[in-house]
Amino acid sequence: MTRAPARRRARLVSAGLALVLLPAGQAMADGRQANAPTAQQAASKPQTAVKPQTVTLITGDRVTVTDLGGGRKTVEVERPKGATGAVRSEIANGRITVVPDEVRPYVQAGTLDKRLFDVSELLRQGLGDGDAALPLIVTYTKNTKNTKGARSAPRGAEQVRALPSVGGAAVRARTDGEFWGAATAARTSAMSRDAGGAFAAGVAKIWLDGRVKADMAQSNAQIGTAKAWEAGLTGKGVKVAVLDTGVDAAHPDLKDRIAESKSFIEGEEVEDHNGHGTHVASTVGGSGAASEGKEKGVAPGAQLAVGKVLSNAGSGSESQIIAVWNGRRRTSTPRSSP
Repeated sequence: MTRAPARRRARLVSAGLALVLLPAGQAMADGRQANAPTAQQAASKPQTAVKPQTVTLITGDRVTVTDLGGGRKTVEVERPKGATGAVRSEIANGRITVVPDEVRPYVQAGTLDKRLFDVSELLRQGLGDGDAALPLIVTYTKNTKNTKGARSAPRGAEQVRALPSVGGAAVRARTDGEFWGAATAARTSAMSRDAGGAFAAGVAKIWLDGRVKADMAQSNAQIGTAKAWEAGLTGKGVKVAVLDTGVDAAHPDLKDRIAESKSFIEGEEVEDHNGHGTHVASTVGGSGAASEGKEKGVAPGAQLAVGKVLSNAGSGSESQIIAVWNGRRRTSTPRSSP
């Protein structure tokens, strides 16, 4: 554990695994690996400039990651005005986490998603400083309602979609500290511990509304479907939901196989213009008609209920997938495929 000189940003250089505890406004001096090249050796080698990447955490902490090459990175943390306590920055196996002291009680209580402090993951999802707000899923306590009886997002956040099935909503929260301040409302770390990591402003839990993407599955031939069919397990009498990029209802393997379908992507029909959803639906319950029965789905006797939760580009969000349940509850009769 290392304490750094005062009045500097928190800075960490990776050397396999490092952990620093830095009070607000302090920093650790630049470290080196034991086998790091000397300045003269480094100068003799061509250097490729890598633009630093910066992400702002839900707390308002600005984290800047600089790739030095050779598997080495530096991490600088600039604490927001008025922040108290320390930040614990860790680089392990190339993965960076930055956890301010004031969030630890919430993370430990399970009321705050630890992914919100996984800097590597936030950058991977494109949530660097080019994105002015964080996509979040917020669940509320039972008594959190405005004068019209609807749940209202905490100050500093804008609601994207309601998620009544989880008692919350998808929101976009500003990272200037206003949202975090409203959600914690003058609670110190000690107060949070006493309250078991409970939030203020009627907030029950806060999660990252992570971005999800289609990914190809292995062929059903590798999971022993032939033995299941021999045992009479074909899916007959079962309805299976496929949540993906939609479906090509005209595909020979899916003709008369789709009992209902619905798009949960605004502005896009359920028709699959990506291909992945049709692939998955066929793997689940395709009849094998296009291959004369050679490539049947896992459950060729099942009916399919298709929900389009990923866009034609193959991407979406966790809250859009959660919204499927809300939409299904509002649908009193099945919608037929186009």
